[in-house]
Amino acid sequence: MSSNTSESSPFVTATTWSPLGEGRYLSHIRPEWFQGRGAFGGMLGGSLLRSMMRELNEPARAPRSLTVHFCAPVTEGEATLSVRLERAGRQVTHLSARVEQAGQVACLASATFALSRDTPLVYTDAKPPRAPPPSDVRPMSSEMLPTFAAHFDYRWCVGAVPFSGAKEARLGGWIRPRVPTPLDAPLVVGLLDSYPPAALTRVEGFCNGATVDYTAHFYAPLPLASASPEAFYLRTGLSRHAAEGYADDLAELWSEDGQLIAQLRQVAAVFPQGR
Repeated sequence: MSSNTSESSPFVTATTWSPLGEGRYLSHIRPEWFQGRGAFGGMLGGSLLRSMMRELNEPARAPRSLTVHFCAPVTEGEATLSVRLERAGRQVTHLSARVEQAGQVACLASATFALSRDTPLVYTDAKPPRAPPPSDVRPMSSEMLPTFAAHFDYRWCVGAVPFSGAKEARLGGWIRPRVPTPLDAPLVVGLLDSYPPAALTRVEGFCNGATVDYTAHFYAPLPLASASPEAFYLRTGLSRHAAEGYADDLAELWSEDGQLIAQLRQVAAVFPQGR
């Protein structure tokens, strides 16, 4: 994959903030990446992770987990991002980061980076869900999705759609960036957060939802060498509990050849209509 494709990728551009020095970065948030009142959480998480990876600057220490707390909507205009090294050990490094806008904290994040370990314990019992190949699924119109979704090619084919009053909270399908982009860890975060919370499938009639926080765990070596920049990925989501205005969500990202790439667990707030 040439660097030209990566550099021209809207997602890479949006998540690569301008360095200010001493672990600080600057970006102008554009409405094309909005989801409701603020910026798409997958783009913000990707920005936080990419900035932490740039500060660490040790490719052998791969991201193993990322947690992001969404404190307030990130709106159009300038925002700053700062990264802090919390601890660097022989095998594992911990970093934290935050996004601030108008003097207020909007996102808080922490991430774990670690070297690979030599171990005889190697197995996987993870099985991809059944789904037709992406070529057999019609593209979904982005008119039915948030603004940021115009940057992605959706092939919805798992479970139900939001606000349909389904009996099971499950949804998902194939997805890829509209501009071919190699799969790295920040893009994994974006793809995992690209579908609505699965709990919304059990709602009858429209309502709003928002991510309170999410944690991503990465299981495959990234960038994913076995996949082309044009590859689709199967993103599935399942919710098993909702109460008091909050719902859980477990999302998985699979390669076309059935490899589990990453998982994301989030807590989503579900607002009654009109809130």
